[in-house]
Amino acid sequence: MRTSTNPHRRVTTFMYWLISAGAAAVGLFLLFLSSTSWAEDHKTTSNLLNQLGGLAIVSVAIALLWELAGRRAFFNEMLEVHNLKNDVVQSALESIGTDYTKALDWSATISNARQLDVFSAWANTWRNQNLSALSTLIAKSNAKIRVFVPDPTDRNCVKALASRFGYSESEAKGKITEAIDGYKQLDGATPSGRLEIWTSPVYRVFTSYRIDDRIVVTLYHHATGQRASVPVLVCREGGSLFTFFESDLEVVHNASKQIYP
Repeated sequence: MRTSTNPHRRVTTFMYWLISAGAAAVGLFLLFLSSTSWAEDHKTTSNLLNQLGGLAIVSVAIALLWELAGRRAFFNEMLEVHNLKNDVVQSALESIGTDYTKALDWSATISNARQLDVFSAWANTWRNQNLSALSTLIAKSNAKIRVFVPDPTDRNCVKALASRFGYSESEAKGKITEAIDGYKQLDGATPSGRLEIWTSPVYRVFTSYRIDDRIVVTLYHHATGQRASVPVLVCREGGSLFTFFESDLEVVHNASKQIYP
């Protein structure tokens, strides 16, 4: 066994074993006294000495078990919790769950935002659920909305998405077109300049929404058909997760072409 190089730990360990040995010796001495002829003539004192001696020895035994196994196990557990906490802090992970509708207060967050980036296959359900908030956002003079959807004219892209979500190619293309038209309707009859729609052949492996200093990411599943529950992460700006997804979005941006306005 490697000897510890920490002098304070060695001193603490030495004192621990010294006290334990002393307590064990006291316990044995009390047990011895409780069995003497004098103690036999004083039953109450004999019982008290016997109980105190037994308690001292049992306490030493428990302390030894704690020293040999319990303390190290507790330390390792606390270390795991501490490392997990550090990981969460460094990643700036705000929340995690399996229901994107409850990941945050979408209506209030979108309404009070200034910048929104949507990266999705189409996210028509999400858009319809937040039409009022999206309308409030796009009405602001300082608002900026960028929508990144698959290129409906790229057959390989459409075919991959159709296979991904269990649709026919025409159905998948229709979903993309529906998303494009839906966002255009938010902008009104005349382009405001506050909405941009981009298309790209980049294959989607998750959906992300950047809302000012937050990014919400929902993952996809591999089962056939639609599922309401999928993993969802919410991370804040300044953390490693936000940096990754922000950089990833920039890669998509560079590979996309603007189709609106």
